[in-house]
Amino acid sequence: MGISQWKKKLGGHAGELYVAAELSKRGIPNALLPENFSGDDIIIGRKGGHEMGYIQVKSCHPDHGGNSFRLKPENVEWVNAPKNEYVVFVWLGSSRKNESPRFWIATKQEVGKACELHPARNIERRFLLQARDPRIMVNPTWENRWSLFDSYLSE
Repeated sequence: MGISQWKKKLGGHAGELYVAAELSKRGIPNALLPENFSGDDIIIGRKGGHEMGYIQVKSCHPDHGGNSFRLKPENVEWVNAPKNEYVVFVWLGSSRKNESPRFWIATKQEVGKACELHPARNIERRFLLQARDPRIMVNPTWENRWSLFDSYLSE
């Protein structure tokens, strides 16, 4: 039996809250967006609205069979995304083992390029935490790359 829809929603919401907390901890103003707000989950910006960015959060939960991040075929189009659009992959960690979450941060353009290189075609692309084939793995250089958001630091 698969994971119930409400558990998936809770996992997604937890990922968004973790990302918002990490951004706040680092002094980056942010706010959760309404559900399905143009495909983004969090808005970030400097006071005055001169620097704004949008974050799509992708979560997976190991206690619910999740050790991969799912992307849709249309996410290949992210290669043309504006430079102020990002993706944060959140591995929530096992609550049974009291593990902390892990984060991989990239621009949507970088994720779109990774989707182009992925061997899956016309189906969802799963990016794994570890794999022999680097084309199906979350790029390890993206882990904890919070520096992508330095331009949004509050003064």
